[in-house]
Amino acid sequence: MSSQQSIDPVRISETAKRLLEEFYLPGLSIGVVSGDELVYAEGFGWADIESRRDQDPNLHQRIGSITKTMVCLCAMALVDEGKLSPNDRVVDLLPDLQLNGHGDNLKLWHLLTHTGGIGEAPTETDIADPLSVLWADGPDIPPIPEKYPDGITIDVEPGTKWHYANHGWMLVGEIVARAEGVTIEEVLERRIFEPLGMTVTDNYDRPGKRLTTGYHHPPTHEDLDQLEIFGQDNTGETVDGHNIRGEWAYVNGRAAGAVHSNIPDMAQYASALLRNGAGIVRPETFAEMIKPQWCPDDRMGSLGLSFFRSKQFGEFVFGHGGGIAGGWNTDLTIIRGRNLGMMVHINGSLEVSGEVYSQILRSVLGAPVPELPDVALDPKVLLAAPGVYSMPPGTLTNSRPIRTHGRLQITAESGELILRSRRGAFRNGVRLLPASESDPFFLAIDTPALQKPEIALVTNAGGQVTGMRLPRLAWMDRDDSLEPWA
Repeated sequence: MSSQQSIDPVRISETAKRLLEEFYLPGLSIGVVSGDELVYAEGFGWADIESRRDQDPNLHQRIGSITKTMVCLCAMALVDEGKLSPNDRVVDLLPDLQLNGHGDNLKLWHLLTHTGGIGEAPTETDIADPLSVLWADGPDIPPIPEKYPDGITIDVEPGTKWHYANHGWMLVGEIVARAEGVTIEEVLERRIFEPLGMTVTDNYDRPGKRLTTGYHHPPTHEDLDQLEIFGQDNTGETVDGHNIRGEWAYVNGRAAGAVHSNIPDMAQYASALLRNGAGIVRPETFAEMIKPQWCPDDRMGSLGLSFFRSKQFGEFVFGHGGGIAGGWNTDLTIIRGRNLGMMVHINGSLEVSGEVYSQILRSVLGAPVPELPDVALDPKVLLAAPGVYSMPPGTLTNSRPIRTHGRLQITAESGELILRSRRGAFRNGVRLLPASESDPFFLAIDTPALQKPEIALVTNAGGQVTGMRLPRLAWMDRDDSLEPWA
């Protein structure tokens, strides 16, 4: 049976309609490619709630950080041509940019894998409100030295720690643009959009009638806590009882996430990825891009060059997501073993987007509901796991885990393990369950998610737990000097 024949349009459509109601989505569009063919494309809900404009796959989406994969392909094409090397030092490539801290050993490879020691904020002075530096009030992007007048701080030695780094990708875009002698917008047009036939895609990040309207849900309790810390207010009125119309903010560095596209054009891109980057990079170069370049724990997901790698519903997948402040969430997932690519465009900035993507992927694959193994917690895990876990050394490179959950604590209670976070979804405690019959230190977090998030406890030679690996490549160190708080 071909991949196209295995696609059930009715199942996908029914799943989308259910998710639209269950999570109060403004609208979403879904596309599925089988090889070079767009075999499914449909829109659901509203592209603009107030005017009752229907969502449509041909309407444009701000695809956010999926842009990074396109910029990475351009960088690796330059590597193919001998104009760049992953081992090139950034101080040599961008001599007019001030690099603070551990900057001398920062290489292009570190930027392509988010291991350069760059955090959410470029310097310590920006850390009070790190996300504000990622956005701009206008479309004009200043040159790199002007954008970072105080330079960029390399928080830890490059190659020793992972932290998602938008500012690092702004540097990649500048490196690529300088190597080509044109703007990054022109590079993407010449190397990606034009050869792939992406005729309506661009990287200029301009509002327009062809773009869907972005929305977001009212702030959660955790959101309000963070807004209060930053002295901000974000309690706008909903337009339908669930969704607030977003305010436009320009991406402050287009290489990090400024592309606008639609489902048919992104289908062209997905097909090129299924063909190993054909027409953009050499097949052997693309193979390197989707290998595990950063993989601290084989039990968890890993990162290639720009692409996130994981196992979903028993299939190896790679891809990237994209989120834009104000109201857009996007997913691109490539399932090589099935010769399939899935694109999902939501015109909403939502915490539930990951669950939406997971359920749509299941409907595309026709996969059964995943089940955890029917085994009990191993007594040695019950004994070894409890303790307090904190972030590894670094300040700027702890920004995301600090905001998301902070310190974590595991306690043994009535024969169960309970995970608690200082803030976030696990503040009130959630059970940890066995995720593997053969590895007692591989656990699942008991959430309502279709695919429960997993953690991997790290042990030393004596069987003592020294840390934990979390989803999205984060890790925590056990710190026995810290007192439990619950």
